[in-house]
Amino acid sequence: MKKIISSALLLFSISLLGQTTPGLETKSFFSTTSPYANYLRSAYVYKSIPILDHQHLVISGLDGDRIKTKSSLNMDQVNLLPEQPLGPYLFFFSNQWFNVNVDTLITESIHNVLITSISGILLEERDLTSHATDTTISVRVFNPDPLTPNNLSYGGIYTDISDGNGSVLDSLSILDDISVEVLNDTVYLRNDYIEVKDLDPPYYPISTNPTAWKASRENIEFEQVMVVYHVTEQNEYLHSLGYLNLLNYAIHVDPHALNGQDNSLFNWGTNPPRLLFGEGGVDDAEDADVIIHELGHAISHAAAPNSNSGTQRSSFDEAFGDYLAERYGRIRGIYSSRVFDWDGNNTFWDGRSVSYDGVKNYNTIVFGSIYQHTDLMSSAMLEFSDASSVVDSIADKIVLETLYQLMPFDSFRSIAIGFISSDSLITGGQNYGEIVTAFGPPKNILQPSSTSEHIKIKLPHLTCNNGRYTFRGHLPGAYYEIVVYSLSGQVLERYTHVKDQELSTTVPAILKATQRDGKITVLKML
Repeated sequence: MKKIISSALLLFSISLLGQTTPGLETKSFFSTTSPYANYLRSAYVYKSIPILDHQHLVISGLDGDRIKTKSSLNMDQVNLLPEQPLGPYLFFFSNQWFNVNVDTLITESIHNVLITSISGILLEERDLTSHATDTTISVRVFNPDPLTPNNLSYGGIYTDISDGNGSVLDSLSILDDISVEVLNDTVYLRNDYIEVKDLDPPYYPISTNPTAWKASRENIEFEQVMVVYHVTEQNEYLHSLGYLNLLNYAIHVDPHALNGQDNSLFNWGTNPPRLLFGEGGVDDAEDADVIIHELGHAISHAAAPNSNSGTQRSSFDEAFGDYLAERYGRIRGIYSSRVFDWDGNNTFWDGRSVSYDGVKNYNTIVFGSIYQHTDLMSSAMLEFSDASSVVDSIADKIVLETLYQLMPFDSFRSIAIGFISSDSLITGGQNYGEIVTAFGPPKNILQPSSTSEHIKIKLPHLTCNNGRYTFRGHLPGAYYEIVVYSLSGQVLERYTHVKDQELSTTVPAILKATQRDGKITVLKML
C-alpha cells in the first residue's frame, strides 16, 4: 500500500478554482509569514469584476508544503453568481448578488465606506474603524491602571475628578523607563513601535520635555507617556514570542482625540494606521486596558487585513482585544474579571466582562451587536491560557497564530477550530484537550467531536493498491466534491457527494477535493 503525497503548486490550485467555476479567479494581495507558517491571502474576481469582502487563504508550512486552504465564499453563493455581472463591484447582500458602487470617506478619525447599487440605492454604510466603548527615560505611568494592582474599586477618593486628584492617584502610579528617540539633542515620544502625534481635536502639543514625563497624572503629558509605555511593552512581548514582523511599523497615536468623546478607535484607513483615544469620563489613554485593546485591532488587522466583516467576525475582534488587555495584566500578576477597570466599571460606563457567566450557550445565543457576547469568546481564551497544563506563552502564540487564519464572516465556531489548527501547527496538538475544554460545553463554541483540525491538520488522502486509486475522507460524515484534472488542466472525471471512492482514471493527474464548507485539498496521482 502506497500513500500519495498531498501537495500541489499554489498557482495550479488557483487555476483549478477558475476552471471549476468559469470566470471566478483569485488575485493575491497580501502574504505574510509567522514563526510557523506562510499565509497567502487573495481577493476574488468574477469575470473581471471584483467581489467585495470575500477572500481566499492558502496556508503553507515553512517548507513550502501546503497545509490547507480557506474561503469565505460558500458553494451556494458561488452558484448564485450572475451570468453577466455589470460591476464595478459585486456585493452579496440579502441572499443575492448586487452590482454596486463603492465610495470611501476618510476625514480625520472617520473612515466610512458607502456601498450603493448601480440604481442608486444605499445598501450599506460601513464604519471601518474599530471601536472600544469607550535613549532611556524615566516616566510615571499607571501599570496597568491605578485600581486593580491595589485591589481598589472606582469611587470615593479614587475618582478621576476631571484629570485632578493627583495627590491621591500619583501614589498609585509607578516610575519606569522607556526607550525613545533623540534627534539633535531633542527627545521625542517615538520609537520603533509608536509615534505620538497630534492628529485630532482637541489639539495639544506633543511633549519633548522629559522632566514632565514623570510629573503628576494631572499633567497633559501623562497620557502621551502612557501610550508609549504600554504600546512598547506589548510589542516587545510579541517579539519575545517570535512574532517579529506582525506589527512592522510605528503606529501613530493621538492620546487626546475625538473632540473629547468617551470613545477610542483604531483607524487603518491611513498610512500608517492610527490609534485615537478620547477624553470623556476618565481619559481612555490612562487605562492600559483601553490602549492594549485598541492595539489588538491593529494586531488583528496586520495578520488578516481587510477581513473584519460579519457580526461574529467583528465580535471576535472585540473579544481578542479584551483578551489581550486582560492577559497584559495577568502577565504582570494582576487579575480581573472585567476589562477597562479604570476607564469603565464606574459612573461613566460599565466596562465589559471577560468571565463566563455559566449560562451563555453558543448554540442558542443571538447576536444583537458585536459587543453583546464578547465575554463568551474572551473567557474561553483566558480559560485556555490559565489552564494548569498549558504554558500561557504557548497559549498566546496559538491565539496569535489563529489571527492569520481569520476570514470575512467567520463564526465563533470556525475561529475556535482555528485554535485547534494553530495548536497542531505549533505543538503537534498537545493542547487539543484543553482547547476543547475551554471552548466546548457548556459554552458549546466547539462541539466535543470537533476534531477536524486535530493533530497535524488531518487531510483526506489517496491510497494505491495494484494500480487502483482510492480516495478516503478524513472525518466521519464528511462529503466532498472531487474533480480530477490532467496536468495540463483538462477535466478527466468529476464525482459528487463522495466520502470514500475508488477512482478509475489515468495517471499522472491532479485531484481536487472540496468540502461543503469550502475547504480544498489538492492531491497528486503519480
